Formats: sequence, C-alpha cells, structure tokens
Amino acid sequence: MRARPIFRTGAIEKNRLEAFSDGVIAIVITLLVLELKVPAGIADETGLRHALAHLAPAVAAWVISFLFVLVFWVNHHYFIASLRQADRGLLWLNGLFLLCISATPFPTGLVGEYPGMTLPLVILSLSMAVTSLAFAAMRLYVGVNRSLAEHEPPTGQARKASLWTSAAVRDRRVRRRAAGGPRARLQTIRSQGRG
Repeated sequence: MRARPIFRTGAIEKNRLEAFSDGVIAIVITLLVLELKVPAGIADETGLRHALAHLAPAVAAWVISFLFVLVFWVNHHYFIASLRQADRGLLWLNGLFLLCISATPFPTGLVGEYPGMTLPLVILSLSMAVTSLAFAAMRLYVGVNRSLAEHEPPTGQARKASLWTSAAVRDRRVRRRAAGGPRARLQTIRSQGRG
C-alpha cells in the first residue's frame, strides 16, 4: 500500500481557505476584547477612575494585539487574492498560521494582567514572532510552488514593492553614513547632489 502524501494532492478552490481563515481571525479578535473586564463593585467616580486607570495596561495590550491581528488579516486577504488556487500543502501551512494567531489572546491577557513583568512581554513577543514565521512559510511555499500563484502580480504591485525595497536600502545606507560622523554626513549630502 502506497502512503498518501500530506502535501500536493492537486488544486483546491481558494475561497474556502479564505472563508475559514476570516472566521478564525474574527473569533481571535473577539477573544482579545474579552480580556477587558468591566470593573465591578465601584461606589463612586473616583473609584471608577482608579479602576479604569488600573485597566490601562490591559487596554494597551488589547490595542497592540488587535493591530497585530488586523495587519495579518489585511495581508492574508491580499495573499489569498494573489493566488490562482490552493493545494493541501498550503491548507496545512494556513492551518499552522491560524494556530499561531489564535494563541494571541492568551499572552495578551498575561500582559494586561501582569503589567510591568518581563515574562508576559516575552511570551507575547514570541507568539507574534512565531505567527510571523508561519505567515512567511505560506508565502515561501507559494513562491516555490508558482503554479498556485497568479502569473503576474496585480498591476503596479511589483513596481511598488521594488520602490519600497530600493527606498529602504537607500535609507539604510544614508543612516550608516550619517552614523560615521561629520565627514560621512558631508559625503552623504554630496552624493545626494546637494553639496
């Protein structure tokens, strides 16, 4: 009997992949806000102000995590839109990404509950880093398996990406020269045609 491969079993419609992912991400965002608890048993406005001030770290952690998930939701949307189709390998990698992003509420809750401690911040940072790696693995998989992607990127996207990369490299060189002191700064100014 021949073993069935986990990856690469043919094309699959991408719409189910996107719908499932959107659903999981919506649940993650909902779980994030559940970490914010309304203060109970407050008798006056001063007590309420104090209780709300005590909630500030939890609110900050929620906003940061919400933005983190939102950025991935937007990028995931454009990633899926750039696909012609999916395959079983991409489904598994997308599942890994969803597993990682669905863990975000736990470290977010830790940061809100234990503000000022290092360990909750480390756990949240690691969670975000692993989620980023899982998303990068999906993109790499599609880059290697070009049959999944559209033949050409959407109009202007490749050019914009090239311009952003060029600008980032140029800015890095400028910062490196500026860090070298007055002589390096003068060289930078001259090389940009202002001197």
